[in-house]
Amino acid sequence: MADQRILLIGGVSLMKGRVKEAGPVMREICDELEPMLQDIGFLNEAPFKTISMIIRFGEKDDLTPQYDPINKRHSELPVGVELELAGLRTASKDVVKAAFVTATIDVLLDVSEKYGLPNAPLKTIAGM
Repeated sequence: MADQRILLIGGVSLMKGRVKEAGPVMREICDELEPMLQDIGFLNEAPFKTISMIIRFGEKDDLTPQYDPINKRHSELPVGVELELAGLRTASKDVVKAAFVTATIDVLLDVSEKYGLPNAPLKTIAGM
């Protein structure tokens, strides 16, 4: 594995409550997707080295990525999406992981379109 992660996923609640298993699931997804992203050279031509994805737990699902400017100091692209907290609060680990994977793939596809990055395996995962 590279010294610098290609994908970082974190979460923050916009309202009171938490998602059980969120942290371990986020790490699993990063660990599972990162080798594929390395193999396809996902960030080789990108103006950043890491995608820092924040899942905001709020009142609704909004998978439209919200971008912040590239952090040049850390070479990170900050991007966020919102998932409905109520549906995930008591969900099983499998349901939480499925929701997070869907959000992550959507974000990676959007980033690939925006920056002209390779995305064929991501489209396969997304069923496109």
